[in-house]
Amino acid sequence: MSSRGRRERDPRADALRAEYAEHFGEPGVGVPIDAIAVDLLGLRVRLVEDLGCSGALHPARRLIALDAGEARDSEGRRRFTLAHEVAHWVLHFRDDALRAEPHYYRDVTPGSVDPKEREANVFAADLLMPFDVVAAASGEGAETLAERFIVSEPAMAWRLYNLGLSQERPAPDA
Repeated sequence: MSSRGRRERDPRADALRAEYAEHFGEPGVGVPIDAIAVDLLGLRVRLVEDLGCSGALHPARRLIALDAGEARDSEGRRRFTLAHEVAHWVLHFRDDALRAEPHYYRDVTPGSVDPKEREANVFAADLLMPFDVVAAASGEGAETLAERFIVSEPAMAWRLYNLGLSQERPAPDA
């Protein structure tokens, strides 16, 4: 595996899956991100029409808002956005949710480099597409794996590339 690929993993995502397994049983492939958000973390998830961004976390209200149109268009995209917002919760607010009420949102601007957004993306990818499971099945291709993991094909293509399991760089807008 390339050293670049090693940066695309977050052990805190493994810890969250292990915490879920301790309380509810092994999550398996197709990680139950809704159950992690609601049942394990005690967050509320709402679909909001014309949200203006893919997702937003309101920590003091323990609320994740997801754009309803995007959710209807792609279950894989909805799941990744939810995992991204869960990442913000776990990484920045879980231990102190009553701090100020910033809104973290999934920036869809190509080339976005906000470190907190990047960190949440890596966490979300590792949560939904665990390295060991993806690596074991990487020969099946992004389309097949995306269906199995219930993520979008572009998300899986980037995961394979970032882990060094595919040499084919996905299109920048994917």
